[in-house]
Amino acid sequence: MKPMTDVLREDSADYDWLLPAAMMEPHHLTHPAPWAGHIPFAAWLMAVARPDVLVELGAYSGISYLAFCQAIAAQQLPTRAYAVDTWEGDAHAGAYGEHIYTSLRQHHDPHYLRFSTLMRMRFDEALRSFADGSVDLLHIDGLHTYEAVRHDFESWLPKLSKRGVVLFHDSNVYRDDFGVHQLWAELKNRYPSLHFPHSNGLGVLLVGPEQPTLLRSLCNPAHTDLQNQVQAVLGALGARFECRAEMQALKHQLAGVEQQAQQLEAAGQQRHAWIEKQDGEIRTLELARQQWQSRAEQVQATLDEAGRHMQQQVQALEQDAARKQQRLEQQTARMRALELEGAQKQWQIEQQSQQMQAMARQLTPLWRVKDVLRSLKSALFRLKQKLAPYEPALVRKVRHALRRRIQRSQGVVPQTVPLLPGRNRRYGVLATAHTQFVAHGLAQVLRKAGFEVSVLQEVPPEGYVLDMYIVVCPQMFRQLPPGEKRIVFQMEQSVSPRWFTPEYLSILENSLSAWDYAPANLAFLEGKGVRYPHTFLVPIGGVADYSLALEASGEPALQPAEPVCDVLFYGDVNAPRRQEMLQELQRHFTVRIEGNLFGDALRQAVRQARVVVNIHYYEGALLETTRIYECLSLGTPVVTESSADIDVYQELVGSGAVCVAPVGDAQALVKAVEQLLQQITIAPAEVRQAVEQEVQRSAQQFEFMACRALYALGRIDTATWDALTQTQPLPGDCMVLSMPETHRRRAHFVQETLPGLARDVAVFDGVRHSPGWLGCAMSYHYLARKALQAGVPQIEVMEDDVEMPPDYALRRGKVDAWLQQHAGEWDIFAGLIAKIHPDTQVLDVQQRDGETFVVLDRMTSMVHNIYTQPALEALAQWDANIRDPHTNTIDTYLQTKAQMRVVTTLPFLVAHTTEMDSSLWGINNQEYLAVIYKAEQDLRQLVDRFLQSRAA
Repeated sequence: MKPMTDVLREDSADYDWLLPAAMMEPHHLTHPAPWAGHIPFAAWLMAVARPDVLVELGAYSGISYLAFCQAIAAQQLPTRAYAVDTWEGDAHAGAYGEHIYTSLRQHHDPHYLRFSTLMRMRFDEALRSFADGSVDLLHIDGLHTYEAVRHDFESWLPKLSKRGVVLFHDSNVYRDDFGVHQLWAELKNRYPSLHFPHSNGLGVLLVGPEQPTLLRSLCNPAHTDLQNQVQAVLGALGARFECRAEMQALKHQLAGVEQQAQQLEAAGQQRHAWIEKQDGEIRTLELARQQWQSRAEQVQATLDEAGRHMQQQVQALEQDAARKQQRLEQQTARMRALELEGAQKQWQIEQQSQQMQAMARQLTPLWRVKDVLRSLKSALFRLKQKLAPYEPALVRKVRHALRRRIQRSQGVVPQTVPLLPGRNRRYGVLATAHTQFVAHGLAQVLRKAGFEVSVLQEVPPEGYVLDMYIVVCPQMFRQLPPGEKRIVFQMEQSVSPRWFTPEYLSILENSLSAWDYAPANLAFLEGKGVRYPHTFLVPIGGVADYSLALEASGEPALQPAEPVCDVLFYGDVNAPRRQEMLQELQRHFTVRIEGNLFGDALRQAVRQARVVVNIHYYEGALLETTRIYECLSLGTPVVTESSADIDVYQELVGSGAVCVAPVGDAQALVKAVEQLLQQITIAPAEVRQAVEQEVQRSAQQFEFMACRALYALGRIDTATWDALTQTQPLPGDCMVLSMPETHRRRAHFVQETLPGLARDVAVFDGVRHSPGWLGCAMSYHYLARKALQAGVPQIEVMEDDVEMPPDYALRRGKVDAWLQQHAGEWDIFAGLIAKIHPDTQVLDVQQRDGETFVVLDRMTSMVHNIYTQPALEALAQWDANIRDPHTNTIDTYLQTKAQMRVVTTLPFLVAHTTEMDSSLWGINNQEYLAVIYKAEQDLRQLVDRFLQSRAA
């Protein structure tokens, strides 16, 4: 292969064919390195062919597919790209773990989801997803045996368009059972073709008759000079990428070895320090042993002296005993005289006893009255105990109602958001009859975001012509919108896995994103391979102004209704447990049971009931929030069984709009219905207000989480996001930043970290965006704006992978006291700093209560910080339009604010848990240990120099 400089110096060369696209620098280089040699041709081919549809069979680590995607994005092509692979390996690639697919998703999803889809299936399974004549560019790079490659070519040939081009990789490999070269020898003379022999070979086959002039000319066998020139130039361009990929693999191996060496060195240092510590303890123990031995000798001497003294005392006691024996004999004589006197007294006592018994018989009625009073007192105490669980609930309900009324009087009316211009305006919400309430809630949010919305119950006859679809319960529809045009809303309960078939999981995986209403379901789906960042939690809530929402979707408005029954139950009544509980309810109340009621008829039935009961179909079911919030949105309170995930819905349970009974307890369910009916009779306005307030609260949460998902997917812009979340409240002044979709991290914080904090910490569902560092920064930007809007002087924000040392509570008290004493003299308190900037200056060092407080002029880390007004203003000024990760990640942005006064402690107050993975960079937190250790050592050096300078 000639060097690139030699090729370009040839005077006879004509390089009109060499487009700028061939000079593309790839962002992603990985194994297998040989494909890197064809990246210049791949970028050049995309610029020349401009395919509408590209399909790659066998993506593996993504070196070729991500190059195609990068070319599409760089050239702003209208191409839809699809990578088909099982990501399980084959006879040539070998079997490999899930990390290959996960790594590809981490490089792919943040940049290319807009036009690219990873289809995790076999090649033949993917055929039904493409119409005949629809594929313009097909790259075959799967199993390389002759039979497999020929099967792939022949089975996909009908899918190729009139502009179809097929690429065969490894066409120049002759080892083992590789058979691509054999098939290439058969095909290259049937169609116009070109072969690149370098980098294991790449065959280019023009199958379609309609090809660009430049491509036809290049594949004309008469133009051998042009072919030789193209092969030489593109081969030289690709050679450096192939070398770079190999070098990158070697560097990765070297970095692993160096990291192991550093870990071993650190472990050796720790062991040496431990040995020194043990030696010191041994010396201390030896000194203590000598001291104790000296004390023991002193004690022994004291004991000997005490023994002699005791001997003398024994002799004195024996003499005293003799004297006392003599006196005892004298007293015995006196006792005989007293016995006679005692007999006389005994008789007197017996007489008095008989008199007391007589008096007791006379007082018997009074004792009976006292017994009655004592029994009445016990009964009153037991009654008070029985009423205790209900009386605080009522008091609590009144208090919550008053607080919400005050908050409501201070609320801001949300601004109307204009419709978005251009494309991406027309949305369809496709839902079955039994999930129309969810569809109406989604439609309301989408309309507020400026979209035109159609609510559908079946596949439209004109096909899926709208810009985007949200499909509720997608498994209920035989035909779905294309994966790139659909968001699926998963509504099944993971406690019953019968719905979660491989086909259903494939639908979830191959959609633009998958939404779910329950954290327990997200945890289940993660175990099935459908995980963050593909999933979003969108918990069901109420629909405020439901009548208006119905009218906007073409449904009849709600009509006035009077109760005609005490209790309504609707749903499948075939479950024996439901039948048993309904029979018990029918013994006490007028119960209406509906098994197949939908639409306006169902809404009218709910409004004609005083109470709706929710009974699980399964014993261990999740809470049916869709049914509950539909009833509340229609103005009817609910009595429900508890659930396996009831702890997630504490705000709903404490709202006063819902009563909860233990699972499977029919008598408790009857009692709960009875109490709620009594409350409706005694205080109907109070119950109505509780229902309305819970609908407003949950609707606000549902809107926030739905908009959060749309924002993360790029369906709404930043201005729209800011307008839609303007009225959302600040969660609190002490918050943990956590994403509900990363359930292991959140569960670890809630179960392990939170109990040791001994303070109220609000969980904030972090803003998401692609790439992840943008979502992280947007979360801090959002919280800072909310704090300034609410007039909160300072907030504390920690991330859910923070770790609190055993002495955290003790040290935190000292930190709070110091910060309070120096109020106005600091802007940020950093519990941990991951990196010390080279320009960092120490402004002050103070010692107090055994703590070292260091004041710096900048910092880097967001694990656990306290922000005051200046820091909040700086965070609120962060610009989301700057997409440079080297300068605009939130910690880097704050680090550039050199005027910030940052306080930290030595050692750091908190740590970084090593049990979790980073949700931004996809690495284990273990890799941060060395970085944090170095930061602490660098800070100690700065502090030492500062103290030396101050002493001088």
